[in-house]
Amino acid sequence: MNDFLKPPKTKTLLWTLCGILAILVVFGMGIVVGYRRAIFASEFGENYYRNLFGNPFGQPMIGMVAHGPMTMHGVVGSVINVGSSTLDVRDSEGDEESIVIVSGTPIREMGNDISAGDVENGDFVTVIGDPNGDGQIMARFIRVFEASSSLPPAPVIKSQ
Repeated sequence: MNDFLKPPKTKTLLWTLCGILAILVVFGMGIVVGYRRAIFASEFGENYYRNLFGNPFGQPMIGMVAHGPMTMHGVVGSVINVGSSTLDVRDSEGDEESIVIVSGTPIREMGNDISAGDVENGDFVTVIGDPNGDGQIMARFIRVFEASSSLPPAPVIKSQ
C-alpha cells in the first residue's frame, strides 16, 4: 500500500479527487438549501394575500397595519387546549394556531426549563418554530409568561 502512495502523480490524483468530492458536497448542500427556500417561497406565494391581509371573506380589508406581523414562524397568545404533543393557541386577533411540540423543544418559564405537561390552559405563550405542510407550527422554542396587564388579552369568542 505504501508503494502505491509514493509516486507524486498518485498523491496529486488523490488530492484532486478529494477536492472534487468536497466541491460536489458543498454544491449539493447548496442545492438542498435552495430547494427548501424555493418550496417555502412557493407556499408563501400561494397564500400571499391571506398571509398579508387576512381572510377577505367576512371581514373588511384593512391591510397589514391592523393585522400586525405575519406569524408563519410563530405565535403569541393564550393556550386554549393542551394535548400530549400539541398546543392550540389563540392570538390577539382571535385566530387559533395549532402547535406541534417537537421532541427536545425547550420550554421555559421565568428562566426555568419546564416540561410540556406543565403548560396549562390559559397560560400566555410565545412559540417560535417552522411551518409544516399541514398548517401547523413545529415548535422549536416555547416561552411561558405569567399573566400581565401589559400583554393584550386574547379575545373571547362567543358561541352563537
